[in-house]
This record gives sequence, C-alpha cells and structure tokens, in this order.
Amino acid sequence: MEDDEILQEEEIPEPDTESEPQIYTGPNIFAMALMRFQVFRGGLPPYVKRAVEKFPEIQQMIVPVSEVEDMKQRISRPGTNESRLFRELQKKVRK
Repeated sequence: MEDDEILQEEEIPEPDTESEPQIYTGPNIFAMALMRFQVFRGGLPPYVKRAVEKFPEIQQMIVPVSEVEDMKQRISRPGTNESRLFRELQKKVRK
C-alpha cells in the first residue's frame, strides 16, 4: 500500500509551454550559419542573436514550432507581410 500512496502523492509535471522550441522560417544565411527550418530549444543561441542584430527582420521569421505550417503558408502567399519580409531578407543577405 505504501507504493500506491507514493504514486498518488507525486505530482505530474505540467508541460512547459513557455519553452516551446522555436524554428527559423526565413531564407538560408550561410554567412551567419542560419539555415531555414533550423530549430532552437531553450532560447536562441548567441550566433542567432548576432544575426538578429544585423538583420532585425530575422526575429519575425522565428516562430514557435507549432506555428510553422501557418508561417510557411503565409510566406508562400504573395502580398503577405511574411512573404515580403522573406524576399527582403533574401535580397539583403545576397549583398
């Protein structure tokens, strides 16, 4: 009976939704080691933060993994803000 009591007393941890992995949906930026659909867990690494400092648009291209399909659709739809950002970023990183 003691084992049953221990199991009942243990709390099942809630999923940590605040630390959902993030995914980069913008174009590849080889010079900054940033690849499209690269996933980040536990926050953004320093090299990504440096890339965001140089190209602030990158931040808008990083979304929670659960939103990646919606983001891909918005990027592929001409006229959306996400599509415009993607194209602008492509042009900037080619210079």
